[in-house]
Amino acid sequence: MYVTRIIAFLGFTLFSFITTPQSFARTIPPLAKPPIGERWFSISMNDERVGFGHVKITPTSDGYEISGEGSVKMLVLGFSREASARESYIVKKDLSLKSFAAEQIIDGSPLRLSGRVTAKGVRVTVESTGSKTEKTLKVKGAVYPSAVLNLYPLMQGVAPGKVYRLQMLDIEAVKIKEVNISAEGFETLPGDVETVHLRNDLYTFVDNDVWVDLQGNTVKESVRDGLIVTRPEDEGAARRFILEAAVAKKDLILDFSLIRVDRPIERPLELKGMAVELSGFPGNIPLLQGPGQKAMRVDGGRALFTLASSLPHAVVADNGVDNSEYVRPTERILSDNPAVIAIKTEVLGADKEPSKIVEKLVRWVADYVEDTVTDSQSPLETLKTRKGNCQSHARLYASLARAAGIPTRFVSGLVYATGKGFLYHSWAESYVGVWVAVDPTFGQIPADATHVKLVEGDSPEEMAPLAGIIGRVKAKVIEQKY
Repeated sequence: MYVTRIIAFLGFTLFSFITTPQSFARTIPPLAKPPIGERWFSISMNDERVGFGHVKITPTSDGYEISGEGSVKMLVLGFSREASARESYIVKKDLSLKSFAAEQIIDGSPLRLSGRVTAKGVRVTVESTGSKTEKTLKVKGAVYPSAVLNLYPLMQGVAPGKVYRLQMLDIEAVKIKEVNISAEGFETLPGDVETVHLRNDLYTFVDNDVWVDLQGNTVKESVRDGLIVTRPEDEGAARRFILEAAVAKKDLILDFSLIRVDRPIERPLELKGMAVELSGFPGNIPLLQGPGQKAMRVDGGRALFTLASSLPHAVVADNGVDNSEYVRPTERILSDNPAVIAIKTEVLGADKEPSKIVEKLVRWVADYVEDTVTDSQSPLETLKTRKGNCQSHARLYASLARAAGIPTRFVSGLVYATGKGFLYHSWAESYVGVWVAVDPTFGQIPADATHVKLVEGDSPEEMAPLAGIIGRVKAKVIEQKY
């Protein structure tokens, strides 16, 4: 399965462990087809979450498409290693390979592979930074992708103690590899789930133990007697994990969530404006406008964002728009809390001018709170620990600003990180006669012109659309204005 391979990207050389094989009293007839649909997985090392995996099987006219994606970060033999990948395999009804495409990022180095099975072998194209090569891998008979290893025995029919041998395309090494899968026995896992216990020799010195239910769904994978464990989880929990990790900029998902650009933005803090095109942008997610942002859809699942960064030349008189909802407290924006009100009063003193209030509060939060990858869910926790990620900064700022009577909303989207690309981020917008974007993490008033707003609000429901974007969009910088 894809999740097991991504662990091996990181160079594990762990000694195998031994379990006692269980005998079969019966056999399982071959499955008519693999389990169709999507499945999500969590990956843990020593009971700590280190990544995720996602697998989808879709029928085609003469077989199936098996796609996967995921990301992990682990401490391996004293070294920190990161890997993320996206893969797609077109297979026949017997799961043998027809064609494939894959993109991997290992410790920040990207690699793209694609290919197809021909009469002469497997034709493979490999693209890395600045190079492109093609080669044909010789093979006799059917070859299979790693994504079907857990399914193959059940599609053949599981027999007592049988060892299944198949030729597998190893896209990391770009070679054909023989893999042995042994059927260890039937086992019932917690929840009365009846499974087949399989073991493969995919990687040297690492016995990979797999438990698959009788429909072909992977129920558990274990490396070195539970050191690394992969388990299914529901889609909602998986997407929440991805979203929280991406916005917090946690290393274990940074490569997966990072949106690289076709050309760098050399001086992002000096930009007066820019235009960026996001391809692969879901059509069911609304495009948000202002402040300083215009967004429109273009052909081919693309969205064009035109951005500008500027403060109003003068405070505009209230135009009668009701912004009262942006002053009220919410579950995590505690504008009516006595501790928040006390800090607001201490910071602002007698200042009543809206623009000055915003400026003082933005700079105070940026100076007071250390930027970390941990999200302080409550502004009170942030006040106490003086640590938190961009959400913590934005939530505390919004609480203080609303306590001061400044309509303020919590927003999230993308921001450019010099030398990397666009990262997921949260900031705020405050109303001072007009709406102004401010970033209390970086102390920016206004927020620089690389901030691309995608959602408003900090509740899980309001931020949920981001989970459908992460890992799926690409960015192209169309224009830069200085």
